[in-house]
Amino acid sequence: MRGFGGASYASLLGFFFCCVPMIAGAWFAFRPTERLLAVMRPLTLAGVFSALCTFALAMANGFIAINMMRGLDLQGVHVIGAVFSEGLAPVVASFACLSVAWFFVAIGMRKG
Repeated sequence: MRGFGGASYASLLGFFFCCVPMIAGAWFAFRPTERLLAVMRPLTLAGVFSALCTFALAMANGFIAINMMRGLDLQGVHVIGAVFSEGLAPVVASFACLSVAWFFVAIGMRKG
């Protein structure tokens, strides 16, 4: 398993979209403004939809790997497990970035 090394470009782009709210949340933690808080909500929604699309892509790639199996053997099961785990790594990291983003917002709300 290679984690992000085996992820597709679409999965990595989806992960990048989830990093944007984290950066905005960090900015809000240092300089809380109502305007930036208003921007955080649509950025988070875009990140959630991006992570869900990445999840759907990982499932589709996993089912393609299942379809390409010739029989039920141990090597094929290992390949399917690797495809699913490499596809789901960016999804987990995306939701982790969104969690960190809103943690930063909570810090900024305490300051403001």
